[in-house]
Amino acid sequence: MVKILIKLSEELVAKPTTAEIILEHKVPINIITAHVTSKGGDYLVDIPDESLETVVTAFRKKGAMVTLPKLIEIDKDKCFNCGACVSICPVEAITVAEDKSVNFDQEKCVGSTCSACVEACPARAIKSVKQNNHELENNTH
Repeated sequence: MVKILIKLSEELVAKPTTAEIILEHKVPINIITAHVTSKGGDYLVDIPDESLETVVTAFRKKGAMVTLPKLIEIDKDKCFNCGACVSICPVEAITVAEDKSVNFDQEKCVGSTCSACVEACPARAIKSVKQNNHELENNTH
């Protein structure tokens, strides 16, 4: 699964854009987070890797802006396992192991749509990074 961030204009929010794409392309789209009003919005979704190009192209043809969200990375050399990032993570992507080290689950992370851990880290050991998927950038613009 790959996460993509979809930004919709006021015009697109008024239409069943996502439902149309799901039905037209028979692709499961899992909405992870959404911030939508009548003026527009954005949402983070998970889609199957093999459907990336199809889904991105379909959303862009309808006028949506699609990007890969930034995820986070923990610098283990700077991290002193204080746990400040653990309690603030809304999706429990950061946990403390039995040996008291901090673990990061990239599958759960919602990336730049949150980034609460980046701000919470007193050691500045956490930073936002681009997802490692060049297919979106190189083949679907």
